[in-house]
Amino acid sequence: MRRILLLLGTILFGVTLALSQAPSTQPISAFDQQLIEQQKQFLQAAQSKSPIAVDRAVADDFQGIGTNGDFYDKSEVVDSVQAGMPKDTRAYDFHVVKLNNDSAVVAYNLIVPGDHPRYRHMADTWARIDGQWKLKFRQITPNLWSANDLD
Repeated sequence: MRRILLLLGTILFGVTLALSQAPSTQPISAFDQQLIEQQKQFLQAAQSKSPIAVDRAVADDFQGIGTNGDFYDKSEVVDSVQAGMPKDTRAYDFHVVKLNNDSAVVAYNLIVPGDHPRYRHMADTWARIDGQWKLKFRQITPNLWSANDLD
C-alpha cells in the first residue's frame, strides 16, 4: 500500500510540474498585433520589390547592422529591394518588446533560401513618427548553428 501511495504521489508531482511549465497562451495585445502586422507588411513590400513602400516605411535616420557586423543606412535598404527577397523567404516566431507607446522592437526569425546566412534572428526597432510607424533600427544576427551552411 505504501508503494502505491508513493507511486501515486510521484505521478501527481510529475504531472503538476509538467503543467506548471506548460507555455501560457496569452492573447496578443492590440499593440503587439499592430506591430507584427506592420512588420509583415514591410517584409511583403520588400519581397514584392516595392521600393516606394519600403522607402515610406523606413525612417530617414535609419541605421542597421548586417550579418557581417557592418552598418548600413536607409538608401541601402531601399536599393536592396530591387534585388528582392526569394518568394519562399519565411518569417516566423514574432515577439514584440514594447519600449513605450510609440516604440517597440519586433524580434523574429527569418529564413532566406539561397542566401548566406540562410537562417537569421532579426530585431527591428519601430518608432511612431508623425503618427506613422517607421523602421528606425535593424540588427541581423546569423543563427550560429547555420552560419556556415552552404546551398
